[in-house]
Amino acid sequence: MSRGIVYTLIFGLLLFLSFNKHSRDKQSSYYNVIWADAAGYYVYNTMWFVYGNNAENFPDSIDVKTGTGFSLDKNKNSVYTKYPCGTAILEAPFFLVSHALAKPFGYKADGFSKIYAYGLYVSGVFYCLFGMLLLIGFLKQHFSQTISITSVIVFFISTNLYFYTIDAPGMSHVYSFFVFSCVIYLTPKLVANFSFFNIFLLFLLIFLAILIRPTNILIGFFPFFFISQEKIGLKQRIFLFLQHRTKKLIAFFLALLIFIPQIIYWKNTSGNFINYGYKNEGFDFWNNPKLLEVWFAANNGLFIYTPLIILSLIGIVVMIKDKNSTGYFIGILFLLISYIFSSWWNWWFGCSFGARSFVEYYALFIIPVCFLWQQIKNKLAHKIMFFTFIAFCCFINLSIEYYYDGCFYGTNTWDYHAFFKLITS
Repeated sequence: MSRGIVYTLIFGLLLFLSFNKHSRDKQSSYYNVIWADAAGYYVYNTMWFVYGNNAENFPDSIDVKTGTGFSLDKNKNSVYTKYPCGTAILEAPFFLVSHALAKPFGYKADGFSKIYAYGLYVSGVFYCLFGMLLLIGFLKQHFSQTISITSVIVFFISTNLYFYTIDAPGMSHVYSFFVFSCVIYLTPKLVANFSFFNIFLLFLLIFLAILIRPTNILIGFFPFFFISQEKIGLKQRIFLFLQHRTKKLIAFFLALLIFIPQIIYWKNTSGNFINYGYKNEGFDFWNNPKLLEVWFAANNGLFIYTPLIILSLIGIVVMIKDKNSTGYFIGILFLLISYIFSSWWNWWFGCSFGARSFVEYYALFIIPVCFLWQQIKNKLAHKIMFFTFIAFCCFINLSIEYYYDGCFYGTNTWDYHAFFKLITS
């Protein structure tokens, strides 16, 4: 069977899972994929292609009907969303197809009818699968085909990447995961050939990642720490990057043009070219980070909902013992993002499936798991423990996935009784 047929079958299976999961969704409810935060990301497409930034043109009270992820100011005739537009940029092709098919298939071409949700189902599956294929392509350069393919599948099935692809494709995480995968896949090509196109593409991907979630800027450091097959050192890589600076500056400023839609929106709504949308939200716990809660709380704790990351941490230790600079980078990055997320005022990130802020970083955390697998492949006892733990992680994730209502309803942060009910329901 050809690869094309296999990919088509997998794409079809994931689409079936997504459409089936949403088959009973009701419009104007939090089960709708265009709801709350997701609506805040999505609304740019309705502005760009249907209504403009004119609140009076939008369907009546559509901001309330989609969970107030954005707001309509009829007095100033403006649409306000605190979210950046990167997610909407990646959703745009699927929005346009939905918009073109709306009237022929009997739906309102208003940007919010059911067919636009269908477009997001396809969008989430497309970017997840594309990102997974890019990761496999990268991993196969350093690990066996079996390790590479199986590890990617395991990460999908046993983490909340599954939820944010199948259940919540309107959120930003699957799109960030895709862009992270692109950067990782591009890195060996960049190391081998510092061409204008590769440099431009790297800048474009990093800027797009920032436009999806500003903290995604951290993925831009990955190329400098990655150990390629050629074993180019960090100093030499920085030197190569600084060569031909004029060409690279041109690539930088061309890629920077991707910010134009965001800058225009900010200028129209705030009067400033740069605007911080999270006015009353910030890093309230920067001097008292909620690390234990982010890692272990029953309310969306990382290791509680996604225990597979424990294998990533073990793999990071093994990589560091092997003096692998990528292991140092991923280890430092894990601690850094843990601090950042635990400093945020809403460290549990609202109604989520687990620690959703880590989802995009799975594209990196899969590397130490592959490294660990490679190190133990000839040790039977270790392999048995390894695969038993993976099976346990898959069970936990899928058990919660098909009973989870989208929010944690425990009485407090540490209500493990409420958490275990999710598994045993």
